[in-house]
Amino acid sequence: MKKLIMLLACLFAFTAATTLQAKEKKEKKEKKEYVWEMPKLTGNADFDKYLLKCDTVYNRIKTYSDSIDAYHVVLDYDIDAQGDTIFIPKVVDDQGRARGTSLAAMQYFQYFTTGTSLLADIVSITALTATATTALPSLGVMKAVSYGKYVKAGPKIVQMGTREINDILSDVKKQRKMIRNIRKYYKTLEDKENPNAQIDANKIIAENFKDVLREMRTPEQREADKAQEAQDNALAQQAGYDPDSEAELDS
Repeated sequence: MKKLIMLLACLFAFTAATTLQAKEKKEKKEKKEYVWEMPKLTGNADFDKYLLKCDTVYNRIKTYSDSIDAYHVVLDYDIDAQGDTIFIPKVVDDQGRARGTSLAAMQYFQYFTTGTSLLADIVSITALTATATTALPSLGVMKAVSYGKYVKAGPKIVQMGTREINDILSDVKKQRKMIRNIRKYYKTLEDKENPNAQIDANKIIAENFKDVLREMRTPEQREADKAQEAQDNALAQQAGYDPDSEAELDS
């Protein structure tokens, strides 16, 4: 009986290990990113148009993805003389430097419009893939064999690009909404005609910033924050950008 139990235990362990290895291999395979390499043109107008479109869109996707500046929101805070908490929400970059909400909003709006345009360009590959498939036999037997794999490249670029761009746009919308809440907070707080400005501003914090990282920055950091924020917001103003425009992507 003991031998049987040991045998079953070994069998279970082997099965579990095999399943885990298979899962890890599958995850590695799923995470492998498709890499496009532009081949020589074939001389066939329809097929070459397809190749050039794939090359253009693929490079646009990579350039767009690499251009994204990742900002996040932190909740700086202080304690006043009465013992009340004073909140100072900020947009910060990967180096922890505070950035102006106007400039960050402008960049996110640009990311959104560029990403939306890119999605439309990605879709155009689908129609050209059908044209390239039809044109493939006219390349001749040898070329048709060597260029056949590129017909499969279009759908891969479409799938990869659509997923990547939509993920970026989703993050952009979330961050843009947080920036709007920061600006709403300060406007509410600075409303001299509202006797409950502090209470109303704190409600915005409670409703929208409950999961945001809190950190107490030093007086020196706050001075540097103000200078950087002013510089960033001046750049957005010079560009003619209105961060509170009703035409915003998340309005």
